[in-house]
Amino acid sequence: MKLLLFIGHHKVGSTSLQDFLWRNAAALLRAGILYPPVESDGHARLLRQALVGPDPEPQPWNARESHNALAFRMLFEAVQYPVPPWHPDLPSVHQMETAIRNQIRVHQPRAVILCSEVFANFGAWAPGLIGQLGRLFEGAEVSLHCTLRRPDQYLAAWHAQRIRFGDRVDPLRAQGLEEYRGTIHLDYALLLAPWLTAFPEARLSLRNYADVVAAGGSVADFVAQSGLAFPPGLAPERRVNLSIHPALLEYARCAATQFPQPEVERFCDFLIAVSDRVGAPPREDVEMFGAANRAALLDAFAPSEAFLTTLSGKPFFAQMNRAALPRPVPEVEAARAVRTPLLARLRGAGRSLPRLCGGSPTLEPGLAETFLPFVRSLEFS
Repeated sequence: MKLLLFIGHHKVGSTSLQDFLWRNAAALLRAGILYPPVESDGHARLLRQALVGPDPEPQPWNARESHNALAFRMLFEAVQYPVPPWHPDLPSVHQMETAIRNQIRVHQPRAVILCSEVFANFGAWAPGLIGQLGRLFEGAEVSLHCTLRRPDQYLAAWHAQRIRFGDRVDPLRAQGLEEYRGTIHLDYALLLAPWLTAFPEARLSLRNYADVVAAGGSVADFVAQSGLAFPPGLAPERRVNLSIHPALLEYARCAATQFPQPEVERFCDFLIAVSDRVGAPPREDVEMFGAANRAALLDAFAPSEAFLTTLSGKPFFAQMNRAALPRPVPEVEAARAVRTPLLARLRGAGRSLPRLCGGSPTLEPGLAETFLPFVRSLEFS
């Protein structure tokens, strides 16, 4: 039996990959590829997939991102790492492990896929969990799948996701960079080396995110790198985990310091919905660091760059020198430029807005009343 472990990183298309694998779990199982659920809701929905067809949207996180649920629960039981509220009512790790073992015993798959960007945290927080995971699959032929992104692009995307979920953070152009020192977000060796130690015989598929994009995205690249024969007729990849435009991030970041979490979530959903309708510059043109912090980032990343060069036998990020070059539009300047069209969109926010994960449109009563004064008066520095 083959075991494929996709271990991250964050912000490399892992959510789209998990969504694809989950929506096709029944079809994959018929082809001998097990993408195992780990709790009762996932088991019930997999059975429905097999007997009836696709599950109605929206899919619960415990089913769609079941191995994130597994990873979070393992971290919680090991070091009290918090399980996020979107993964409620999880069983114990022992029960999850038993569920996986039983599925392998019953289905006798030729391959098992576990996919979670949360696995990327194991090396830093509890490296013993890597061996614990491996012991579930004694005798399996293991391949490790890891995609890494150039650090400036990665941190900009990761910081933006944290803002989207309401974390209170400093901007990257100020002190926001500092909290990433000594973590998997700037130390890629801390992420990857413990997995290589735990699985010394594993085949390593280490991918540059730029190459993944060029290959057609995270799903197409994983299928190509897996070495498995995926069956025909699978549901296609779809875009999930939408992001706020960088020009609008300062509004979301500042809102998190002034409003309750539910209001911030509503505002962030609104900002995602209007991100491409406020006349903002191209996303890739907005600068979030500044020249000085870019230099600091590259200095902090130098040991990781050396580690990756040694591991791959060549410079891993071929255009690493570009990470030192600021983008043309400073973040604050971009935020100021979109204020007027953003206010116009807010005034119409009582009208119907699309849901982000499928389903019927929803109304946002009170959004304009809450956030018009905030957006109008916000000062940037």
